[in-house]
Amino acid sequence: MTTEPPIPPEAVQPVSVPSWLHQVREVLAVPGGVYDGLGHCTAEVPFAAVHHWHAGAVADLVGEAVAQHGVDAAPHNALRAVHARAAAGEPIGEGVWSAVLEPALRDVYRMAYPREQVHARASSAAASFARSRGWSEDEAERYGDSYARMNTEVSERVHAEANAIANAATYAGAFAAGDAEDYARAWPFAVVQAWIAACAGPDGTNGPATQEARVRRRDGLADAVRRATP
Repeated sequence: MTTEPPIPPEAVQPVSVPSWLHQVREVLAVPGGVYDGLGHCTAEVPFAAVHHWHAGAVADLVGEAVAQHGVDAAPHNALRAVHARAAAGEPIGEGVWSAVLEPALRDVYRMAYPREQVHARASSAAASFARSRGWSEDEAERYGDSYARMNTEVSERVHAEANAIANAATYAGAFAAGDAEDYARAWPFAVVQAWIAACAGPDGTNGPATQEARVRRRDGLADAVRRATP
């Protein structure tokens, strides 16, 4: 039996992480859209731009999604207030960031969760299983709906909790340090996708409501960069 020779540490190439600005611009790009005014490289953009953006356009749109979903606005208002303080130059500790980020992110991930699609797949699979065991059509449909409802509720809660805990910790560290590279390594494009999904209308993530949310966040980012850049 032969074994592969070990790979020396110096031969392992580090993973290249795109800048936070590049990640976010890619997610917010609108096919066929016009120039977004973000011609800066990340090194030229003060980290305060992140806080201006979160306290402005991001908070506005999350607030609209919160109202649409009937979610308590208090955690999101608290997060907005801390971003506004940071944008004004106030140092904010990691513990404060973590405390306001986790509940707000938990709501975002729950609002973004594709519950209807998950419910439909689970219901169909459970009903098919019941039919294969000789259950009547009515019994199979009721079983499928009951199973899917329980499965979707648990899956949504676990999804939101896991993402909120993990992302709150990484974002809290980056925000407290004001470190653009740490923020990029937290992969902010992923939470931007969750914000977009939370704003999705009946036509889903490619519908007009989602496109409008992309444009407003993109324009808000351009404004935040202009405000923060001398």
